[in-house]
Amino acid sequence: MNKKLLWIIISLAGLVILLIILKKNGIIGADEGLRVSAEKVTRRSITEIVTASGKVYPEVEVKISPDVSGEITELNVEEGDSVRRGQVLARIYADIYATQRDQAAAMVAGQQSQVSNAQAQLEALKSSLELAKLTYNRQKQLLDDKVISRAEFEQADNTLKTAQANYDAALENIRSSQAQVKSAIANLEKANKDLSRTELLSPMTGVVSLLNVKKGERVVGNTMMAGTEMMRIADISVYEIRVEVGENDVQKVSLGDTAIIEVDAYNNRKFKGLV
Repeated sequence: MNKKLLWIIISLAGLVILLIILKKNGIIGADEGLRVSAEKVTRRSITEIVTASGKVYPEVEVKISPDVSGEITELNVEEGDSVRRGQVLARIYADIYATQRDQAAAMVAGQQSQVSNAQAQLEALKSSLELAKLTYNRQKQLLDDKVISRAEFEQADNTLKTAQANYDAALENIRSSQAQVKSAIANLEKANKDLSRTELLSPMTGVVSLLNVKKGERVVGNTMMAGTEMMRIADISVYEIRVEVGENDVQKVSLGDTAIIEVDAYNNRKFKGLV
């Protein structure tokens, strides 16, 4: 082995030994490790977001039902129309209610006429009663003075009793007639109200959100319970969103929480709401 080859072998052996020492000390061949981001610790608020979908409803929506039954003779609105408070929405066939009103008015007039006649009769009977009392008192005095017989006195007594009975009966008849007048007036008021109910007025300003009937259809009305739902009027100035929240998220929602609302019809536009 010549000297040149010997030096090459010694150099290679030294290099291998150096590499082994460097690797053992971690200078070469070491794992770089996991890189992480660090930030200074500060106090912040943590916001928890619950996402849910639902439907949009007007906050106020009124169902319109008639208080009387009949055929729709006039329908002045369509679904989507804007209406104002007091506007005539529809009319129901009113002839039958007008006839009932006229009959009730005639009944009131008849009863009032009976009361007037009864009062005139009562005045006449009152005069007869007063005359019978005067005759009775005079006959009693004559009987005490023994000028007339008891039979003549009893005739005056019977006349007085009859006059009193007739007067009392007439007075009771007037009271009964006056009660009938009150009843007839009440029927007339009801007939007038029923006639006015054939005209359906909007109870509020808003929009016709639903229309269930057409002109010519018959509807059922009742003042004691809801009749045929003809339409709905909604106040579209304020809406509410009804959503279904999962049972795991319900506890995360409280009254007064703010909400961000996105509607498909309004792309890229967000609305603020309140739970």
